[in-house]
Amino acid sequence: MLIWRGSLSGVAYLIIWAMLDGWKSLSKITTLSFSILLCCQLLNVLFFSLAIALAPVVIVLLGVATVPVFAALLSRFILNEPLSKLTLVTAFVVLAGLSISLLGHDVDGATINETSVIGLLLGLGVAFALAMNFTMIRKDQDAPFVLAMALGAMCAACVGYVCANNLQWLPPINMLSIGLTGICILPLSFIALSYAARNVKSSTVSLIMLSETVLGPLWVWWGVGESPNRMMVIGGTVVLAAIATYIVLERRNGALESA
Repeated sequence: MLIWRGSLSGVAYLIIWAMLDGWKSLSKITTLSFSILLCCQLLNVLFFSLAIALAPVVIVLLGVATVPVFAALLSRFILNEPLSKLTLVTAFVVLAGLSISLLGHDVDGATINETSVIGLLLGLGVAFALAMNFTMIRKDQDAPFVLAMALGAMCAACVGYVCANNLQWLPPINMLSIGLTGICILPLSFIALSYAARNVKSSTVSLIMLSETVLGPLWVWWGVGESPNRMMVIGGTVVLAAIATYIVLERRNGALESA
């Protein structure tokens, strides 16, 4: 998974970088910001793949759900942006909603054991890497972050290649799904989120990103007919309502400050 996920998305990032920025941005690859962005992408891909391979997905996603909290804290210390009470309250409401949704989906997988703790820690590592990524993109808007994503993903694939016993070829339909995810879905979504981080607070981007955890079961429902249970619907409603309320109130506060 690490090899396919890293290599395919790395190639896609590289193509997108060549189309958007090209060689003119190579002069910025010696900066500290570029190095941090590369490391963030490497750790993000590496930690997430290891986490879901070792521990229950529900535990991993609960760790990843803390990304808005990390983003708010990093923005305070790195960008000197004030800690918004609205952001922190919304982040904890979203975390509560995700807990309801995820634990309702997989209660048995949420038992506390060594692998669960490792999965949670790796999930927290993913959250920190994502938050740092969005914060550094906002801090240094000239850094070629798409190229950093490409190199970071390829480095993660190299780690997987070194550690794997053999390269597994899956059935064609599975390879097609992996190819679609690695070449299209991952790069386009993360690049869109990263460009958004240039214009809005990284904590806001992080909150919007968490809606995927709620929307994922809906895609599964529409695609293969696996309907979400009541807890997932309640938790998802809490998450989406909290994010929508946050965006409305944040926009209203911005308008008042401008006036």
